[in-house]
Amino acid sequence: MQTPLRTADWHANTSSSLIPGALRIIDQTRLPCDLIYLDITTPDEAWEAIKALKVRGAPAIGVSAAYAMVLGIQDSTDASIDSLRKQLKETGDYLATSRPTAVNLFWAIDRMHKTADSVQATTAKEFVTRMLEEAIAIRDEDAAMCRAIGKHGVTLLTNGMTILTHCNAGGLAAS
Repeated sequence: MQTPLRTADWHANTSSSLIPGALRIIDQTRLPCDLIYLDITTPDEAWEAIKALKVRGAPAIGVSAAYAMVLGIQDSTDASIDSLRKQLKETGDYLATSRPTAVNLFWAIDRMHKTADSVQATTAKEFVTRMLEEAIAIRDEDAAMCRAIGKHGVTLLTNGMTILTHCNAGGLAAS
């Protein structure tokens, strides 16, 4: 079985951060000629990728924002939980300016804030780990929704039918 194509996902690395990793995206500005993956390691890089349409499609933008919020706090090894929450809020507010009309961007940022407010962590590592788990849950839920749409949608199709989609639809628009 082939590995699924991931438009936006977490990619572990060997940095010295609490939860070493990067947001890995497909640079959609290079398609269809080249399949190029970008490892994004800062919220600034994520902001630019969203703004420059390197990542497109509402679900993929939301997933990217959730991971970018983790990037904004993952190197804060000595921070207090309150400081991490503040840093996460600032990162989310900044990312929100990258694409002001992207509904999933704001939805994911809000969900990450709500999770941060409810996390009962005693160490920075616990907090960052919980935020990464939430970002992964957002990605996994998106993938499950896409599979469900496909499973139910295929029952409506017969040979010779044509499907017309609008906006960024399909595998590259989702995570």
